[in-house]
Amino acid sequence: MILAQNLVINPAQDIWVWLTFALFLVVVAARAWVVETGQGRLGRTPVKVKLLTATSVLVLVGLMSLIAVQGGALLVESVLTGTDPATKVYGPDAGDSGDSGDTGTDPNAPADPNAPADPNAPADANAPADANAPADANAPAAPAANPAAPPGG
Repeated sequence: MILAQNLVINPAQDIWVWLTFALFLVVVAARAWVVETGQGRLGRTPVKVKLLTATSVLVLVGLMSLIAVQGGALLVESVLTGTDPATKVYGPDAGDSGDSGDTGTDPNAPADPNAPADPNAPADANAPADANAPADANAPAAPAANPAAPPGG
């Protein structure tokens, strides 16, 4: 099932969805006002109410079409198939959107052995000490020899 095969979501067109939704609310509110304030006539619906009902249906159809164009079809497809909609829009290797600080890489993936060493990485505590490395200036001094100890023994 591919509802949104060639989907292009344009955030700049979201304003039309919101404007149509606002128009729908205005038309439905106007219809409710006409129904509530109109004089009750038994057995007959006023023409204004019929016109506002037809207008609200047309605006609702337009709103649903705009929502489907701006990602609604993708939403339905992702719910029905259980897929991630971001892979459909941005591709399978899109990674994270960048808002959470995550780089989008798998933390459990093995490290690349050919990658250069990170100079900011902490030293490996299990690595053997480098004999040619300069002495640490903050390291404690070696204890002094005991002058009272007998020679040779």
